[in-house]
Amino acid sequence: MLDRNQVQVLFADLQTQIVQRSKTNPPEALSQSAAVLANIAKLFSLPMHLSVVPEGGMAPEVIEELATETIGVPQFLRMSASPFMDEKTRIALSSTGRRTLIIAGFATEVVVLHAVQEAIAAGYQVYVPVDACGGMSARTEKAAFREIEAAGGVTTSVVTLATAMAPDFTTELGQQMFAIVQKLRLQ
Repeated sequence: MLDRNQVQVLFADLQTQIVQRSKTNPPEALSQSAAVLANIAKLFSLPMHLSVVPEGGMAPEVIEELATETIGVPQFLRMSASPFMDEKTRIALSSTGRRTLIIAGFATEVVVLHAVQEAIAAGYQVYVPVDACGGMSARTEKAAFREIEAAGGVTTSVVTLATAMAPDFTTELGQQMFAIVQKLRLQ
């Protein structure tokens, strides 16, 4: 089980043009899983952070499904492979005092992998919901997942994380969580 009072979420590069490049998880499925994760984060009052990169000279545009669930969540613009290379992002994550970090994003082989490695080095316990990530190829993403696990990260799913934070479906919170994760079955 996860102590939701210790959990925060980092969404990285889940931007409209970038997510369209996902070859391992259809962009629509990735978007839906990210939105459900954000909805769960809101339900449990988990701090959320958006790390974005410029794309084609345009301002970053977070995928619509995620944008709807993260109104008011700060966006941290960076020009690096890892959100942890950005001081403002590191400060925002650290300032919560929460040491469990869920990381979702595209591409698994770049931003997710590097963020996981640096988060673990900084003392975080890290979970990667594979359904809220996308890769550039099945072969390279599998290698990234192996690296994540070798570093001490846990690969999992949005529904597994949600039910680990509210395992009792007889409570009001558990019932609300269960209703949210049911959206994943509609994919």
